[in-house]
Amino acid sequence: MQLHQIVFLGLWLGSSVYAGVRGGAPERLVAATLLCAGVLTNVLGVLLRPAGGDYASFEVGVALTDLAVFVAITLIAMTSTRFWPMLQAGMMGCDVFGHLAKPLGPDILPEAYYATVAIWGYPMLILLVVATWRHRVRLARYGVDYAWVRDLPQRYRNGWSIDELARPLPRN
Repeated sequence: MQLHQIVFLGLWLGSSVYAGVRGGAPERLVAATLLCAGVLTNVLGVLLRPAGGDYASFEVGVALTDLAVFVAITLIAMTSTRFWPMLQAGMMGCDVFGHLAKPLGPDILPEAYYATVAIWGYPMLILLVVATWRHRVRLARYGVDYAWVRDLPQRYRNGWSIDELARPLPRN
């Protein structure tokens, strides 16, 4: 196992555990999605391994897993009150489109194809850590951090700020 793989494995497990223990619902869902994706990538990577070796030709198993993760994170982004899942869905979209490089240009070096799809994993995991930390900050500051759009109070939807929601309602 190479050094960059050990670093990624540590970051992957550490960020997922941190988000799973300290994060809100969107953070926990994305952490679970990324954990499942890591396992599924290895399983499908073995079952659907191309004949040429690692990233010498189109990686079907990895591409299918990345597409499933993209769909899951996009659904989370569409229903969450957080901004960061949109960024993460965008990064995952770049990863998915990176898989198109090999079928469109079969002469691309395996290292370039691997770098195109693998590079997005690091900022995604760092973003998950930052998002979990920001969730903890919002909880400490406001006492509440609404996870889903459906959970937002009607007053917030009517234009009240989160600071106004934290204070009691005025009495007439």
